[in-house]
Amino acid sequence: MSDAILLVDFENVQKLDLALIPAYVDVRIFVGASQAKAPMPLVMQAQSLGTRLEWIRIDGQGSNALDFHIAFYLGEYLAAAHSARYVILSRDKGFDPLVRHLKARGLDVARVSALADAFPAGPAARGARSAPAARASHAPSRAAQPAPPADPHVARALALLSKADKARRPRTRARLVAQVASYFPKRLGAEDVEALVGRLFADGTISEANGRLSYRF
Repeated sequence: MSDAILLVDFENVQKLDLALIPAYVDVRIFVGASQAKAPMPLVMQAQSLGTRLEWIRIDGQGSNALDFHIAFYLGEYLAAAHSARYVILSRDKGFDPLVRHLKARGLDVARVSALADAFPAGPAARGARSAPAARASHAPSRAAQPAPPADPHVARALALLSKADKARRPRTRARLVAQVASYFPKRLGAEDVEALVGRLFADGTISEANGRLSYRF
């Protein structure tokens, strides 16, 4: 199981640039029973992802049939790897109550309307999940220091988290999201906060193992 899985509602979102997907993300594209064709550029991009991408064609038609399939597969993936990150790409806000429920249980699940918002660091995040470990193996005597963030929101979040007592820092992703949101009252929406937290994970500043967070500062 990968570090993250993107579940695409292809009935709802057909314009996809798979080059925006980091290397640590697997992709599942859910195709409706009546969708007979896929754009050739997308098919060619999909080939470059190899086994990281899977097309899932649903059987039968009906109101929200594809949405129910996505919810079912999401449940299976969560049961197999509950600490991974899951992003639903769909403009259908009907997923939001389920996403809120899963977040309240400490699971890392989000819905985005555009692929560019799914993993904000984009191609720059490729290999970021393994980079911290690689640097540590070459310099075991001292922790590698993250580069200063260019985004002022990221810089503010890091500054405030750094000031907090280490014992009081959030230990789950859901608590971290809530903590970061409190730093930007009325300034950042829920999706913006999720994207900001994603940046902290993508650049290796914060990591997660067995549902618990570790900080590199």
